[in-house]
Amino acid sequence: MDDDRRLQVALQRYAAISPLVEGRVPPGQRTAWATQLAALHHVSRPTIWRWLRRFRQGGGSLEVLKPPAHRADRGVPRRLPPEALEEAIRLRQELPERSTTTLIAMLELRHPEWRGRLARATLDRHLRLRGLSRRQLARPDRPLRRFASPHRNDLWIGDFCSPALRVREGEQTTGAILFALLDHATRFAVGARFVPTRQAVFVEQIVRDAITRYGLPKALFVDNGAELSGSLLSTGCTHLGIRLIHSSVGHPESRGALERFFRTVQESFVPEMAAKASDPPTLAELNRFWFAWLEDFYHLQPHDGLGAHTCPRRAWEADPTPLRRLDPLTVQAAFLLRVHRRVDRTALVRCRGRTYLCPDALVGQRVEVRYHPNRPESVEIWQDGRFLRTAFLYTPPAHVPRVPAPAPRPAPTITLLDLLEEQRQQRLQQALADPLEPLPPPPPRFTEAHAAALLEHALHRNLSERELAWLAEAWRRDGGWDPQLTATALHTYCLQFGTRRHLSFYLDHISQTHLRARQAQAPQQP
Repeated sequence: MDDDRRLQVALQRYAAISPLVEGRVPPGQRTAWATQLAALHHVSRPTIWRWLRRFRQGGGSLEVLKPPAHRADRGVPRRLPPEALEEAIRLRQELPERSTTTLIAMLELRHPEWRGRLARATLDRHLRLRGLSRRQLARPDRPLRRFASPHRNDLWIGDFCSPALRVREGEQTTGAILFALLDHATRFAVGARFVPTRQAVFVEQIVRDAITRYGLPKALFVDNGAELSGSLLSTGCTHLGIRLIHSSVGHPESRGALERFFRTVQESFVPEMAAKASDPPTLAELNRFWFAWLEDFYHLQPHDGLGAHTCPRRAWEADPTPLRRLDPLTVQAAFLLRVHRRVDRTALVRCRGRTYLCPDALVGQRVEVRYHPNRPESVEIWQDGRFLRTAFLYTPPAHVPRVPAPAPRPAPTITLLDLLEEQRQQRLQQALADPLEPLPPPPPRFTEAHAAALLEHALHRNLSERELAWLAEAWRRDGGWDPQLTATALHTYCLQFGTRRHLSFYLDHISQTHLRARQAQAPQQP
């Protein structure tokens, strides 16, 4: 610091104590005047007394009020060995995550003569002057850029915050947890309330209520927490057409708009709520005061990021972008998790360790079960994109009810064997009547070897012994294949996916084609 700057600081300090020096303070009010002068010049009251005492002891000279000049060797370590600083710099550059305590331990182990001469504060200061503190090294290499969404509902930002508030749950108290959804274009809080825990269920409730009330957003920007990156939120966003974006790890500045909102909460709502009552409120009471502050204070205050004299509510209402509204049932159905299950022979389907009763007509069929993890009492049964019914939890009865024996059925008058035998006798009699007419040759039988040849011809390669074993297993499992159906299924699959996939894909497609054909030919159950 040069002499002119030091003189300017001395004059500023004298201006702070001049009323006390010149005796303009009435008797008995020196302490009150010192408090006012300290607040006026943004210093503490002991500092005012120290400057006054130094000025009087120095004979009224401004020299005693000047700050000390900086050393000529500023930045050069005196007690810290220069070799230790250079080695600490090299160790920090090798691994920027190393703490200063770790650096000192490594230096003292390698150089015992430096033990006791390495102060953490001194080493931290010199590393910071050279731009090698851990915070400086953690900064991104590329510069950050501000971005702004042009219209409302283009981007919502969501995250958790833990303000310095406590809530009462019975006889215990826990920390308050706030989850907020902020519209990036208007800074309007579309969804925000205090929740008991950081669980995905509460996140889904707030997002669902916000969509129902304020329309469908184009994108949702959240953190990488487990409750924000789980299947519940991603499933709902996928089925509603919302792009779910997760921020980069270690870069909270990408959610700067929401972090600024949380700062406003900490500076405005938290002190007022903490001063309101000595006992912690319940969660319902806390949310009651929270909604009053949010609707009647925050949404009506001018926001620097929106321009002069523009508040979030006015920015939201003035935006002409139409809202894409959905009915609550559609939004609720979108956040259901989905799994495929097969209904067993007792008309029951299992999901998450529970059993649900399905209609008897679905026995043996594969259905889609849609469920909510927080509502285990019922699930929705879907098939081929159609809602069938709601299945409820099944409780096994205490005893199996007695079923009356069915009435005896009359004996059949004719069987299939009688008809076949009659047809065979007619064919033999016709052959004896015209022995010169040869019988038509039986159709060629489609064997496993024909199926292998058909696959080799379609895939343009020879099958290995292991692939032939897979073919034989699929052949036996399906009870043989139809030549025309096999050729059609293989040709269709090759046109769609090519000939370079694993053999199991082609065998599975052929089996599924035969299974569907047999189900179509089977008589429909009433």
